[in-house]
Amino acid sequence: MNMTWNLDRLYPSFESEKLRGDHELLRQLIIDLKAWAEGNLKREDVSVAAVEDFLRRYNDYKSVYVCLLAYAELTLSADSSSEEAMNLADDIEHISSEIAGVVADFKRWISTCEHIDGLIVSSTYLLKHQFYLKELLLQSRYVLDEEVEVAIARMQSTGSKAWGRLYMESVSSTLADVVVQGETKKVTLVELRSMAYENNATLRKAAYEAEAEACSRIAGVCAACMNGISGEALTIYGMRGYPSSLEKVLVASRMDSETLSAMIAALQESLPAFHTYYQKKAELLGHSTKLPFYDIFAPIGEESVKISYEDAQKTIVSSFGTFSEELANLAQKAFDQQWIDAEPRAGKSGYGLCIDIFPIGESRIMTQFTGNAIDISILAHELGHAYHSSCLGEETMLNTDYPIPIAETASIFCETIVNQALHTSSTKKEAQLLLERSISDAGYYLVDFYARYLFELKLYERRTSGPLPVQELNELMIACMVEAYGESIDPDTIHPYMWMNKAGYFMAGYEFMNFPYSFGLLFAKGLYAEYLKKGEEFVARYRQFLSATSKHNIADVAKLMDIDVHSIDFWRGALKLIETDIEAFISTT
Repeated sequence: MNMTWNLDRLYPSFESEKLRGDHELLRQLIIDLKAWAEGNLKREDVSVAAVEDFLRRYNDYKSVYVCLLAYAELTLSADSSSEEAMNLADDIEHISSEIAGVVADFKRWISTCEHIDGLIVSSTYLLKHQFYLKELLLQSRYVLDEEVEVAIARMQSTGSKAWGRLYMESVSSTLADVVVQGETKKVTLVELRSMAYENNATLRKAAYEAEAEACSRIAGVCAACMNGISGEALTIYGMRGYPSSLEKVLVASRMDSETLSAMIAALQESLPAFHTYYQKKAELLGHSTKLPFYDIFAPIGEESVKISYEDAQKTIVSSFGTFSEELANLAQKAFDQQWIDAEPRAGKSGYGLCIDIFPIGESRIMTQFTGNAIDISILAHELGHAYHSSCLGEETMLNTDYPIPIAETASIFCETIVNQALHTSSTKKEAQLLLERSISDAGYYLVDFYARYLFELKLYERRTSGPLPVQELNELMIACMVEAYGESIDPDTIHPYMWMNKAGYFMAGYEFMNFPYSFGLLFAKGLYAEYLKKGEEFVARYRQFLSATSKHNIADVAKLMDIDVHSIDFWRGALKLIETDIEAFISTT
């Protein structure tokens, strides 16, 4: 099977007439939008016609911008050395920096309107964008002067975004030696990390140590990237008036602190259950005391069999079919039409990725498929994002943004569908192994990401006093890992460069890409429990829920599924499902 994607539906090449035409169109749309703003946003009266005109113009701009930037970013993700992609991304960000000032002025302008609700209800088009306009009003309190907004947008292209690209290039091009089946091979960091799921204990340990050694070689560069990105974030968010970087993320995620506090409190209560699981896993793997960190994700049981990409496709499509024909068809389409780049290779980014390209009604997905069981989950996860975006296919560009915690809910829900389908068709022994893998995955999203969350909180706290050297970053990461994993792991086995293997730390504007995954897992658990109760009735309701996610905040969209995310009891209930699995695993092993 073809394991690389096809981007021709976007553009055939960087030299194509279609790309050059869209590039020129983008420039013209920016010029027109700036001219429109100059002639309209200085008026005292805010009219229905003017607001409609702005939204239509901005929708047109976003449709072209998304296609061009997606092409550049997808190409860079697949090949970090592509100068054409890097140049296009830089140019798009540079010429589009002017829009930051226009949008800032528009936010301030509509915030002066005392009868904005009346304007909205008087127009079908504005009603369609009611939530978007209300979000702009909310954000208007954090807007700076037009000149400052433009300057920030321009400087970020040579600041935090450039640091992010340097990190990606450094990590994707770093190779290490590891012995596989008696032969020394040069492999990427991504391939080394995938070996954490290998059945061979010697290989797991060797790969883990090779990763630590390879990370040490680029630690100075990555520390500079992290300090540059986090320092810029602190400066900009402070200028805007956010109390903290976390508060900025909560506003952008349409999530209140009450929801986060309830979830974190419930998660902290559940940590002892996970510690018990890790202690049991240490025993099963033959460790006399604590679990070495290189065995956190080790499979339990007999030697695992490598899975072909073709079999992974069949498993996912058939599993999705147990939930809905629409979901299965979406996955089949993604495989058939080459939406997915799954081939492992040097120079390719090491994280799972799904970029939704709404103007063409498609998505593109990137993974590094190595044939381990976890690779099926990663593919299902990214296809969950693609299905989510397909549920918003009738929306305008401005109505396609949805909060990251809900995005991760949709993706992890699809993981759950596959895991449950495999469990249903398995033997007793296979079911036990699948149960352990499910608990292991939950531990990753909850315990490991809790450690990452703690690290980022402390990173921003310390970054206010200046850059953190490599040694301090190492010590901070180890301390947070120990706090999350407790006495269940051997702290001496935590390699100190764990902060380097989470791309989210290096993505400008995407701070705290950790708790959304914990939210997504637990919310998906709660939703799947409802599906098991209600069956077919739930399927249509779930699709309606996904379709509404771009026009509601998290608390309100959760109410559509009769869930109160402010209640710690909801989070405790979702965690109880995992704790019950842990009890079953321990009692039957």
